Amino acid sequence: MLTAIVLHPPRFGARVASVTDWAALAELGVKAVIPIEEGVAVVAETFPDAQRGLQALQVEWNDEHAELRSSEELLREHRRLVESGERAVVARADGNVDEGFLEAAHTVDAVYELPYLAHAPMEPNNAVCRMREDGVLEVWAGTESPVYTQMVGSRVAGIAQERVRVHVPDAGGSFGLHYSSGANDPASEALQIAKALDWRYPIKVQSSREEEFKSGRFRAMAVHRVRAGANRDGRLTTYHQQMAAEPTSPNLPFVGEVLFKDGVDFMTITGVVDNPYTFENFKVEATNVDAGVPIMVWRSVGNSHTEFARESALDELVVAAGRDPVDLRRELLVNNPRTLRALELAAERAGWGSPLPEGRARGIACTNYLSHSAQVMEVSIDNRNRIHVERIVFALDCGITLNPDLVRAQVESGLLWGLGAAAWGEVVLGNGGNIVTQNFDRYPVMRMQSTPHIEVHLIESTEPPSGVGEVSVPTVAPALANAIFALTGTRIRRLPISRTIQIY
Repeated sequence: MLTAIVLHPPRFGARVASVTDWAALAELGVKAVIPIEEGVAVVAETFPDAQRGLQALQVEWNDEHAELRSSEELLREHRRLVESGERAVVARADGNVDEGFLEAAHTVDAVYELPYLAHAPMEPNNAVCRMREDGVLEVWAGTESPVYTQMVGSRVAGIAQERVRVHVPDAGGSFGLHYSSGANDPASEALQIAKALDWRYPIKVQSSREEEFKSGRFRAMAVHRVRAGANRDGRLTTYHQQMAAEPTSPNLPFVGEVLFKDGVDFMTITGVVDNPYTFENFKVEATNVDAGVPIMVWRSVGNSHTEFARESALDELVVAAGRDPVDLRRELLVNNPRTLRALELAAERAGWGSPLPEGRARGIACTNYLSHSAQVMEVSIDNRNRIHVERIVFALDCGITLNPDLVRAQVESGLLWGLGAAAWGEVVLGNGGNIVTQNFDRYPVMRMQSTPHIEVHLIESTEPPSGVGEVSVPTVAPALANAIFALTGTRIRRLPISRTIQIY
């Protein structure tokens, strides 16, 4: 078996113009240098050999089809599309939001902005392939979608799909990164390299951290505008959410045909069109953004950004109308008793409404994503004006609980995953589209010192079991932002939070 590392372009969409490989080929152990669809592969006897070859490689890139905009330029385009309503498609409309605003004595009109996010698993991605003597192609990959790997194997090798055998070994977390669609991932790269070498060798492609960041497949950037109103009694009368993001579903064979219809990408709007509340006047509009940044599903998919906007906007309306955050949500959950029970349990166990020591405050958010849940975030501030998350109380109704320990582990991992992303997560593209974020020095993740005390309360239920793997992620950012506002009066509308206030 030979090992390969792929040098990906410094800008998404760039292609190889020319390769100077004599220095790379002179490195001990390097066997070949092979241009492929998304970069240049250095093939060697070992991973260190391939690394040295990669460092010696000289590549000129063709930017004709590259994404040359920076993160800030892309964000401005998202914002422009939301504010102008250009190309917006109505995803859901109930009642009449304009008439609802006529009743409103208190209103909110706010824009929420979320960056590209990486999956950043501790285990970099890899894959192995070989062509057997009997003409069966074998692929080993930690994939969440073996049939997609089978499809790309069939395409690259030019053989029937049933002659591609995919082995899925135990692997580390991927959070959607391994949900490959057969493009721009180590499995497809290994197949291209093996074919270029006439299938003479088993090939392993191993990602380095930098090359994994440069291959993209991020959570989409998103901008939301939420307008909401409440009458003189503080009762919500109208809710209108507009959003702009790159659509995720078209990247996925089979399911993309189901999830992307009439210009609406369900993976973008999920969490708002199917929210847990009863809104009398309700409207959702979505705009699909054209950008050259490869995106992929990310733990909790569209809910990771739609629910930040929704739960933050409800909190802003609470302040404008002089209501309590739990009371308003309780009113809106009149037709959703399971989410309501989770909300009330989280509030009760967190001591909602009881006094806290000076320098502490709470925030709350709830959801019906996969299961029914709510969380209360308690934060503090130190004498250097740094925010610290002290405690999270999470209540969950996931139906019949078959393995409570596993459920708690999934909830805790989702909370820490979501906290890292909300506090520090951001993939940055610089001037000319250069990929700036390439390692953990620019993409911090949660550390032990930042981990809060976590309480997970499971609600006994006779309902069928439902999902827990992503259930705690979407409400982390809004609960944290709402707690920070309650403590400091600073409203976070752009993530990550560290852009606005220091968090440790």
